[in-house]
Amino acid sequence: MREKTRVDAIYETLRDRICLGQYGHGDMFYEADLGQEFEVSRTPIRQVLQRLASEKLAVVRAGVGTVVAGCSPAIVRSYLEIHSRLLVSVAELGLTADPAPLEETAASLYFRASRLERKADPERFWLALKDLQELSSRLIVDDLVQHMDEMLFYRTAPTIMLGARAMPKKAAVILKRNIDAIVDPAEAGDYPALFAALGPGIRHYAELVFDEA
Repeated sequence: MREKTRVDAIYETLRDRICLGQYGHGDMFYEADLGQEFEVSRTPIRQVLQRLASEKLAVVRAGVGTVVAGCSPAIVRSYLEIHSRLLVSVAELGLTADPAPLEETAASLYFRASRLERKADPERFWLALKDLQELSSRLIVDDLVQHMDEMLFYRTAPTIMLGARAMPKKAAVILKRNIDAIVDPAEAGDYPALFAALGPGIRHYAELVFDEA
């Protein structure tokens, strides 16, 4: 795995802001302001914005600049279905890392999700959701499939987070249910079983996607 660069770090920060709704659909990215904030020249900022655009999280508008991309509820539901099927295929095709127990990681995620049920917190929900994604993504051994997994997650995440802020208890229940489904396979190091359980769980996030009025 290559070492993370400054561009990677800025990209991940802006990506998380989009997912958390700190940047909304249509919001403009101002290169000068971002360069000042992150204390870099415009060149790395442009690289970050190009990467966001390539991942469909931003759109470059001629004569205007780079703005946050939007995604309709119907498309988000379609992406969730595709993501679900992708993870099931990972299980069926055996595209997983060599077995090794993940007991502590899975148990920690379950504990955090249980706390969210008692006290809703969108930012903590996001961190737990992202950690679950990162846990599963690093177990995929095929680079192309792993990239598809990450793209589908981050493309749907802003809409999921919008629903999580509107329905925090429901979001926490869904997340806990999905984590609960992988605890036993994680403890056993049975990664195909982990993905077989996680794939169908992705569909439940569609319950947080609501149509615009």
